[in-house]
Amino acid sequence: MVIQWKKYTFKLNEIYGNQKLTSPIPKADLHAYFQQKQLMPSPKWFTLHKQVLTLCIDLEQSEEAMRKDMNRTTRYQINKAGRDNLQLKFLTDPTDEEIEEFVAFFNPFAKEKAIELCRVDKLYSLRDHQRLVITYVLHEDGRKLASHLYIANEDRAIMLYSCSGRFANSDIPGLQIGRANRYLHWHDMLFFKEKGMKYYDFLGLSIDPNNEDQQNVNTFKKGFGGIELIEYQSFIPQNWRGTLLAIALKWLWRNQHEIIKRNHLPVQSYLSKLDTQK
Repeated sequence: MVIQWKKYTFKLNEIYGNQKLTSPIPKADLHAYFQQKQLMPSPKWFTLHKQVLTLCIDLEQSEEAMRKDMNRTTRYQINKAGRDNLQLKFLTDPTDEEIEEFVAFFNPFAKEKAIELCRVDKLYSLRDHQRLVITYVLHEDGRKLASHLYIANEDRAIMLYSCSGRFANSDIPGLQIGRANRYLHWHDMLFFKEKGMKYYDFLGLSIDPNNEDQQNVNTFKKGFGGIELIEYQSFIPQNWRGTLLAIALKWLWRNQHEIIKRNHLPVQSYLSKLDTQK
């Protein structure tokens, strides 16, 4: 799958998976490869590589097996949320207005959490390629409690963005919003399972052992069970503009643990440290 979009004035191609492409990759300043099983070789100067750890739920197993793979807390919270009179909403071909509505819900949450805001141009491109799915869980009075936005690849639903309304709905207990979010994850999995997807991808586990917030997110994700996968990402400039972008990304990502430096594989290092701590 190839998605082209603009980041500022730069044109990017995002290539997902290892499947052989049936048509030529369109021209762009930089090619970004995701979900690679091995490092993408490149003779280009200033190419960036990442080794990442992600968590995938096998959607080809039975619903009963998926539930059994969850930990007890996650199952309990989902079951309890089922008694909260929640409403679910699935958008498989969102309009411009529906994309803007998601952005308006996500960005205030992102500012509170000090994370990157929505890349709106990318969302429009995903929608235009029929690869964008947005889901919501709503309070019984109609207020948004949580929302997820997915890249729908050929066989994998990739959670690109996740947010909750806990900052906007201070009168609703945080525990209720938290279990509504788990409830939405579960029903998203069932939705994509019904659509024939093979995997539900949480898009990454943090490999920064010193970041408590990110490790808490890891714990939340692992509560659903799943399989941990090591994958590679490569960012390869195609011209001088792409080289400028790659240099900028190298500076922006200088503190990211996933960057491969001098052939050091960060995920293996992280996992080996975890093993020694057991």
